[in-house]
Amino acid sequence: MDFEVGDIVLFESAVAGKAKFHFCFVFNGGNSKYGFMFLNSEGEYEDHFAIDCQRIPEMKESRSGRTVFSCPTVIQKSKAELERLKPRKICTLPRDVAQEFLEFSKTIESMVGIHLHALVKTLKALSE
Repeated sequence: MDFEVGDIVLFESAVAGKAKFHFCFVFNGGNSKYGFMFLNSEGEYEDHFAIDCQRIPEMKESRSGRTVFSCPTVIQKSKAELERLKPRKICTLPRDVAQEFLEFSKTIESMVGIHLHALVKTLKALSE
C-alpha cells in the first residue's frame, strides 16, 4: 500500500507497543522511505504542535481532547517495513490545520534541518 505525503496513517508502533497515528510528511524516492512523526494525545512539549481533536474529525477523540504532533520524533519506514505494521490511511491533514502548522513550523528548533525543510514543503503544498 502506498501513502501520500500529508496522510495520517495508523500503524503498529514498536515504541508504544500498540497502534498509533502518524503523520506522513515526506517520501524519499532515493531510498524509498517514508518519514513520519508521532501523533500523541498527551504531552505538549517544546516544538510539539497541538490542536483540539475535533479539527481532524476522522480521528477518534483522545483522552486529553488534543492531538499533538511530535515534531522532534521522526521515524523512517520503507514500504516493506510498513506492510508488516498493518498500516491504514485515516485521512489527509486538513488544509486549515496545515496552514496553522505551517506558521508554527517557523518556531521549531529541534528538528533536523532536512526533516524541517521537508515538513515545511509538505505543509505549504497542503495549505494551497
